[in-house]
Amino acid sequence: MYFKVLKLNYATFLFLFVILFSSIFLYNFVFASADSLENNVIKLPIIMYHSVLKDPARSGKYIITPSTLESDLKYIAEKGYHTITMTDLIHYVYNKTPLPENPIILTFDDGYYNNLTYVLPLLEKYDMKAVVSIVGAYTNTYTKLDEANANYSYLRWKDIQALMDTGRFEFQNHTYNLHSEKNGRKGASKKKGETQEQYASILSQDIGRLQQDFKEATGYLPNTFTYPFGLMSKDSKEIIQSLGFKASLSCAEGINSIQIGDYNCLYYLKRYNRSSFISTDKFFQKIFKAMKK
Repeated sequence: MYFKVLKLNYATFLFLFVILFSSIFLYNFVFASADSLENNVIKLPIIMYHSVLKDPARSGKYIITPSTLESDLKYIAEKGYHTITMTDLIHYVYNKTPLPENPIILTFDDGYYNNLTYVLPLLEKYDMKAVVSIVGAYTNTYTKLDEANANYSYLRWKDIQALMDTGRFEFQNHTYNLHSEKNGRKGASKKKGETQEQYASILSQDIGRLQQDFKEATGYLPNTFTYPFGLMSKDSKEIIQSLGFKASLSCAEGINSIQIGDYNCLYYLKRYNRSSFISTDKFFQKIFKAMKK
């Protein structure tokens, strides 16, 4: 009888020990994982450039001079930042592919020909990369005209291929022809009274056309959608995802929190517009201050 009681007590003790050990292990695993995830959050600034022109008289909200751009590139290099592409970012979130220390993304919207004229030499000089989002209708127009002028024209398909071949530029989708306010629609936003089906059809046809043009002209498919003017609809995300885009860029200002496995963090990414109305120091000080919050 004594042996049976002892055996029962031993079995109970063993059972309780296993439960206790498992609880401690699970507690440590959960909180260690939470800490690990929190520590793996990357604060990512994205800069939004547009046109780059030599004539300072034309500088403004969306136009800067090559000297201003060089000042920016020199500044971020001295601060220890390293440029990455959208593909680099997507691979980090999806595949845990390592990123360089202090990553930053430089984006150029609309696909101006002066991105080739003035931006490429500076990227080569400072060993950096940039992301260009083109408007398909603009590129097709200047491809047909076969006209290249830094002051007003847009990149042709042969220019885009040449820039891709340098390894300095990555190209993304900025709509085929929604970079305007026509027929009551502003950018890629949803019109009042428009059904989800109508909106999805128009957005899919326009964006899909540029995807097809990219494939035919370069063999490459963009993985990021850039909203014209930052105008969007909450109903657009599902459409964008259905077209195969892994990320999207907005025009809202702010610092992005990027985390491995959090696919949603790649959509509506915030950017800081670079105008000519502020010095390099003040522009980046504002950004780096926001990163500390």
